[in-house]
Amino acid sequence: MSIRLRAMTQDDIEHGYAITQQLKWPHRREDWQQALALGEGVVAEEQGKFVGSAFGWRWGDSAATIGLVVVNPDCQGRGIGKQLMLAVMEKFPDCCIRLHATEMGQGLYEKLGFVVTGAIQQHQTRELAAEPAVNLPTGLTLRNAQVGDVEGLTELDHQAHGMWRAPLINTLIAEHQTVLLQDAQQRVHGFASLRRFGHGWAIGPVIALNVDIAQALISALMQGLRGEFVRIDTDSALPLASWLESIGLIKVDAPTTMYRGMPWSPQAGEMQAFGLMTQAMA
Repeated sequence: MSIRLRAMTQDDIEHGYAITQQLKWPHRREDWQQALALGEGVVAEEQGKFVGSAFGWRWGDSAATIGLVVVNPDCQGRGIGKQLMLAVMEKFPDCCIRLHATEMGQGLYEKLGFVVTGAIQQHQTRELAAEPAVNLPTGLTLRNAQVGDVEGLTELDHQAHGMWRAPLINTLIAEHQTVLLQDAQQRVHGFASLRRFGHGWAIGPVIALNVDIAQALISALMQGLRGEFVRIDTDSALPLASWLESIGLIKVDAPTTMYRGMPWSPQAGEMQAFGLMTQAMA
């Protein structure tokens, strides 16, 4: 039977959510809604039935991410995932595209021109045993981000991974808790966000000049989360994972980072992405 591809609408969210529930993925309906609000999705239908979908997000003129590629378990192995990927990739012909692959999906992505560049470590705890002490680096102060910070934080976010994500940064400040560290000259040395996601709380993105600043931001956001589910996704090449383990967030997964196009490399002395927004949006 032939597969029909079309643009995703709000009416499709319930069907996509049901598939992620079957696959034991943690996403809530609200997480699907946010994904669609910030990006665009493609749906695969067979005889009018939703059988799979994929999302893409354009972050500026030359960068995009792809994620939440899901196919009904009863329909896997028939090339539907490939059709969805090709449809999403067509939306970003001039972009360097990033995604995070499961072991099952990596082979397909390699055939589509994606190259392995690293890995992400997913750390989490079902119940945060204790709130870590907040040790602010000397000379820095902590405050909540405000709407007037969107432009500046968007630039710092771009330094870390080459994506211009003003709509995301605006959402994180307007709808979630976002904190930053600044010096006496009001130069921002890093920022991070806390939001509801999946089984509980997720911290990310975490954008910082160094690991000490990243740890201070994460610690600040963990205040009040004792006993709560907490998740952070971090780049395995950066020195945050061992500290996350030390405060009780164990590694539960390590998806592969893949790019189609030239990967972004932060300049020396500029921001680095110590924590992702999500594995899908990066």
